[in-house]
Amino acid sequence: MRFQPIHSLLRRKSFAVMLTFFALGAFSMGTQGAEFGQHNALDEPVILPVDEAFHLSVVSESGQLVLLWQIQPGYYLYRDKIRVKGSKRLKTPALPPGLEKTDEYFGRVEVYYESLEVNLPRKADEKETFQVEYQGCADAGICYPPQKRTFTK
Repeated sequence: MRFQPIHSLLRRKSFAVMLTFFALGAFSMGTQGAEFGQHNALDEPVILPVDEAFHLSVVSESGQLVLLWQIQPGYYLYRDKIRVKGSKRLKTPALPPGLEKTDEYFGRVEVYYESLEVNLPRKADEKETFQVEYQGCADAGICYPPQKRTFTK
């Protein structure tokens, strides 16, 4: 039977321990949720893609279009950055009041957290192609560029 020096055994055990920690760290990164507030292995906030942070859908109901945003926790939309462009049959949307916020980029603004519903009256029930523009940020200080989405309803 051949004996190995103690420092060789310790080096192998240290390597095995480090490998285990690395594997556990990689596993936790892969299973970490994409919700803001969580951090990756470098302790950086996880920032969602824009369409996940601000999920926008449009529903057509009885003479109006309804814009619905589901806003993830830790994210917000700017009230004054929301615009709807289309034909003359679309009327200007009435946006509900937002929460006041002092923003590091735009100063004092109104913003929406969690969700936003905007009713967009239209003059006829015919299909309409229109564009929705909006911009939002993460509370972590990361702002998305202005977004444009086109819908036909």
